[in-house]
Amino acid sequence: MKKLLCVFLAAATLLGCCAVPAFAAEAGLGNFSKNRSYTAGLFPDVASGIWYEEFVAAVYEHDLMKGRTDGHFSPGGSVTLAEAVTMAARIHSIYRSGTADFVQGEPWYQVYVDYAAANGIYGGTGRLTAPATRSEFAALLAKSLPESELQQINTIADNMLPDVKSGDANAEEIYRLYRAGVLTGSDAFGTFAPASEINRAEVSAILSRMVFRSLRRHFTPEVKPAYPTLYAAAAQSDEYFADAAMLGNSLVQGMQLYSGMSTMDFFCKESVRVDNCDAFVSALNREQYGKIYIEFGINETYFALDTFITAYGKLIDRLRSEQPEAEIYIMSLTPVTADKAASGFSISKIKEMNAGLLALAEEKACWYMDVFTPLLDASGYLSADYAADWDGAHFNTNGYLAWADVIRTHYAPGK
Repeated sequence: MKKLLCVFLAAATLLGCCAVPAFAAEAGLGNFSKNRSYTAGLFPDVASGIWYEEFVAAVYEHDLMKGRTDGHFSPGGSVTLAEAVTMAARIHSIYRSGTADFVQGEPWYQVYVDYAAANGIYGGTGRLTAPATRSEFAALLAKSLPESELQQINTIADNMLPDVKSGDANAEEIYRLYRAGVLTGSDAFGTFAPASEINRAEVSAILSRMVFRSLRRHFTPEVKPAYPTLYAAAAQSDEYFADAAMLGNSLVQGMQLYSGMSTMDFFCKESVRVDNCDAFVSALNREQYGKIYIEFGINETYFALDTFITAYGKLIDRLRSEQPEAEIYIMSLTPVTADKAASGFSISKIKEMNAGLLALAEEKACWYMDVFTPLLDASGYLSADYAADWDGAHFNTNGYLAWADVIRTHYAPGK
């Protein structure tokens, strides 16, 4: 892997006029002084007016970050843990002494790691050349300044963030930065995505807000609706499902062929059940997804309910472990025609299994998608308008399109 340059600079020569406002620093923060100017277009991959431009300008002008060797800033590029430790060590040193006189050795980052360890900023070992997560970066930065410089301006109760709970790794530091207006999350609910890799645009924003109080944000996260209930909303386009996968049985094969959801990946086969789908889950896990839709149950109607739910729970646990950033949608069993029900596919058993899946979704913090009710006729069976003429459990094209419409209009709030 190409070795990343150290993101911090030594003193540099001033360049022309300032293209963005200078930010006044107070007290110890006044040690962060401007020593060069940013001009629009300095980095060809930082568009004028884009949300992170003011932060890139601030960190560039104050010697906190610079571009890559090719002249680009690389806003979507990752930051290694070693670089993150370096940033935290330099901020700590500049705040306290006005200087960051570090002499690099081998490896280049060791002097910063030693300083961070001696000052209670970092105590870990290993994986320093791997990308830093958002959680790791927040923890390091929170320890780089005294708590008095991270005064609370936002009222955010413990456990209010949808994906950071008390007891989670670095929760205390993450909440401190949210309350100080340094972190704001990725949506109206304050979603943080702690396990995701942090990128250089995000780093520029966090560094800027750490050093310049005027850039910190006042906000109140909205309360995210509780799992597992989904409500109808405006239909999403195919682009929304580009990071989605669907896992399941022959009904999912039908979705793949006839639903028109062409941007989604499908992992499915006839006769596959929740207890024998390991190979398909392994294939799915070769990539990371933002959304995973699951359809099992029609081949398991002869299972005892607790056996079915236990196997389904194990599947959810595996996906949670291997797809930590994915929103998981448990789709209900779909209905069958009256003739199919009379042949042994009991509607009452399907309803019982769906009730079990709803409870499981609540327990596992997944979304439950009801694709049973929208496909019913007035008598409570699969509508003839949607049923395949060869089978009372599978659908014709209209049925798969109706199912797809449910998926398009029912999705996680804020996503």
